Amino acid sequence: MCPPRFLLLLFLFLIVHEAEAYTVTGLQASYSNGQIFLTWTNPSASNLQYNVYRSATPFSSSADFTSDKRLGFVRDHSAKNVHWSHLAETDVYYRITDGGTPLASTQGLYVTTCINNTSYYYAVTVTELANNTEHKTVVPGQNCLTNPIAGVKTHPKPVFQQTVNTKNGEVKHHYVFFVDNQATDQFPALCNVGSYGFNFWYVKRGSATSYPLFLQFEGSSSGSADKKLSLDTSWTNCYIIGLFDWLPTPNSDGSIGISNYNFGWHENFNIYSNTNPIPTSGIVRTYAQQLYREILEWAETNLPIDNKKVYARGSSSNGYGALLMANIYSEKIAAVYGIVEPNSVSSGTSIYKQMWGEVSTKLKTDVVAFDNGDTLTYPDLKDQQRMVHRNEQRSMPPIYDIHGKNDVTVPWNSGRIRWFDSLELNRIGGVRYWDQRDHGNNGKNFLDSETEPNYYRFATNKGYPAFSNCSIDHNPGDGNPSNGEPYGAINGYLDWKDSTDKDCKFWVRVFIKDFYVGGVLHPQQYTTCTADLTLRRFNKFKPVAGMTLKWSNTDVNGVKIQKGTISNYDGKLITLPNLIINKTGNLIKIKIQNCPYRFGEDDEEDDAPLTKSVVTCVPMADGYKLFIHAALAEKATLQLVDLSGRIGHRQWLDLSEGMNEVKVVAPAGGLYLVRLTAESFTHCQKLFF
Repeated sequence: MCPPRFLLLLFLFLIVHEAEAYTVTGLQASYSNGQIFLTWTNPSASNLQYNVYRSATPFSSSADFTSDKRLGFVRDHSAKNVHWSHLAETDVYYRITDGGTPLASTQGLYVTTCINNTSYYYAVTVTELANNTEHKTVVPGQNCLTNPIAGVKTHPKPVFQQTVNTKNGEVKHHYVFFVDNQATDQFPALCNVGSYGFNFWYVKRGSATSYPLFLQFEGSSSGSADKKLSLDTSWTNCYIIGLFDWLPTPNSDGSIGISNYNFGWHENFNIYSNTNPIPTSGIVRTYAQQLYREILEWAETNLPIDNKKVYARGSSSNGYGALLMANIYSEKIAAVYGIVEPNSVSSGTSIYKQMWGEVSTKLKTDVVAFDNGDTLTYPDLKDQQRMVHRNEQRSMPPIYDIHGKNDVTVPWNSGRIRWFDSLELNRIGGVRYWDQRDHGNNGKNFLDSETEPNYYRFATNKGYPAFSNCSIDHNPGDGNPSNGEPYGAINGYLDWKDSTDKDCKFWVRVFIKDFYVGGVLHPQQYTTCTADLTLRRFNKFKPVAGMTLKWSNTDVNGVKIQKGTISNYDGKLITLPNLIINKTGNLIKIKIQNCPYRFGEDDEEDDAPLTKSVVTCVPMADGYKLFIHAALAEKATLQLVDLSGRIGHRQWLDLSEGMNEVKVVAPAGGLYLVRLTAESFTHCQKLFF
């Protein structure tokens, strides 16, 4: 029998132990746009972690909190928008309905993406981080739902928070995209540890039916929450979206908030810790870039955006973010402008080794290479010089940028010349400038208006010329800031207008323009030069491998001064070398030989209506491709007949007006006669297989 004193001590121990068992209360759940929103009241303590569980059956005991049911976790102040609070310099709490009431400071928040259309029970436990003790008490109706909540797997949407008036009179519409570690075929996992809310904003300018969109990479952007909008006022009749680069990771000085360079982080990196192990395996995931893509696609769906005119802009590390997005999602970006941006990032410091691993480890990312279909390694993807090489044959946007020879943050001698050379060698369009500025743009020679591109001329469905090897480029030097010209540009004297992109031809007018520095005409101007011209981003003009192409260069007087033939076109970028370009202008045209559309010698003639059908047979590796330019929509029969008169292949076609493509493969090698018979025309031709 236990003595009374021992029983009293045991009773007091149990009371104290129970008092220290932290649990949340008032757990509630709601569904909206493909996500479940969980809120609760936190215990009055700090340095806690809140773990969320999901189950198809009710939680009845601590044994139900198994690892397979655990979704993820959040930390203290999960209802607080910590990043926006830093920006606004006051406490800001999330709203979980569009423009709704902010959550209370005592509440917790976890948002999870629905992976199916099933109803689930949810529960929240508390872990003391000081001793890593998880309290798994089950209190139905308090930390566990007593009834399941139904969800629907669909594409989530960001939640509108509030409008903010800026000092210059514009209105920012502030949104939060709540993401977590649950991936579906409609929405990626965008935060590996669990739930987190990422901020972005948009501004609308002017009035239009369909608006161009600027993606402004903002970084952590102190002061951008409300008070200012340091954006180019020349951007008119457009939408502007501010994209942030911020994680709630602690710094060594105790402050909160680091950059991930608009990139992402390793799948095992804990965004709430700066003492993660350096990974030696696993995947570096492009969470940030995928988030930006989701924001872009939301804007294209919910705002009157012209999705062919999306432009990316940023300065310093945010310019790097714009470059990275252009290389990962090339087909979505119409043009890029970077200001004193690095073209690579380093994992040299401890936190970035934790985030990305050692460069020598060459961890894989989740991005597939365009050139060979392999998964890119982190060292490949982080280096935009390598990326433009891999993406040479891709539908790349033009890249404009400006660097300073007195920049010590992104030093001139740390690879600017190699970056310029890479853009030239891989025939990436745009202009590259340099002057005497430092990283803060102090001491600059060029006006902003002289280096920033004319964005609206570019669209993802509109062809443009990419210049390279221009004979009148300025000399940037060998990488030493004192070497070469103090300011200048690559392709800075060249310009173009009036490109025409049609089924059988592409033409563009090119010319030498006046070159200004600081609003003053540069003392060296030119009347003629030579340059290579690469045609990029065709829309209708899409020659295929095996075709013969003709090109010409005509001066302002209508005199054809250069011409050439590209026989057996290889299907890659078309570069016309060593073109003569004059200040008075030149018309560069290229056409597909024997194309049925008339290509007038006056160079201004529109395509004549197609009055007869024409068939062109182009040899392929395993047969032929027939390009059938039909004058009208009709039915046709295609036959292959061998030398003995036997039909080796028959195919019935529904031709549409205009271009049709048909692949033909013979049953055996040898000589065949192809017969194409339609109501309005016939075509016979010998083909050797």
